[in-house]
Amino acid sequence: LKYCVQRDYIQLNPFHNLDLKSFSQKPKETYPFELSELRAIFAHDWNVQDRLLLSILATTGMRPSEAGNLTWERFNDTEHVGIRYFTTKHTAFEKVRVKNRGSARDIPLHPSLKLPPTAKGRLFDYEQDEDGRCSTDIAHKLNPILKTLVPHPYKTVRSFRKTFKQIMRKAKVSEEVHDFMTGHRQGDSASRKNYGGMDIEVMFEALSTCDFSFLSGE
Repeated sequence: LKYCVQRDYIQLNPFHNLDLKSFSQKPKETYPFELSELRAIFAHDWNVQDRLLLSILATTGMRPSEAGNLTWERFNDTEHVGIRYFTTKHTAFEKVRVKNRGSARDIPLHPSLKLPPTAKGRLFDYEQDEDGRCSTDIAHKLNPILKTLVPHPYKTVRSFRKTFKQIMRKAKVSEEVHDFMTGHRQGDSASRKNYGGMDIEVMFEALSTCDFSFLSGE
């Protein structure tokens, strides 16, 4: 319709400025985990897949579906010396589905995050829905266990995203850096958007100052 207006086929787009947000389901509120809760969570005897997913969520601030859909083809440990990262950008092997433009980014990994040997294909086998998301399956499998460990109605697997930002703030990492790392890029300058975003070295250096010792469950 916008194209039709530009070509003068019609005079007005009837859907211009239409806002349907008030009709959509309100997102459920989530609270971040406390340090004692994180220790309890990672002290639990998770299976290998679930522990790896939770470790990635806790140390990257990724959305559950972003992490659950990761493939080894998007892993890189050779481009920058001493830096491992995953990307949610399109690659030569995969067109990556992301929530919005700001979600397409390179995500450095903390040195303390342990990964299995590099392989091929997806890291996880969480079931994907018709839109290619696996957040529902992740929630169904992990949230009941998390509820037994942290019995709070507003603390779920989605809480790791807020927890990550809280950890970054405690480490005095600038809001700009962890906004970019979590895919919140509304405040980016036009220059940064046009020329590839924030340097991976800057993000890795900031990430390395954060304390994720709770991963050991101690």
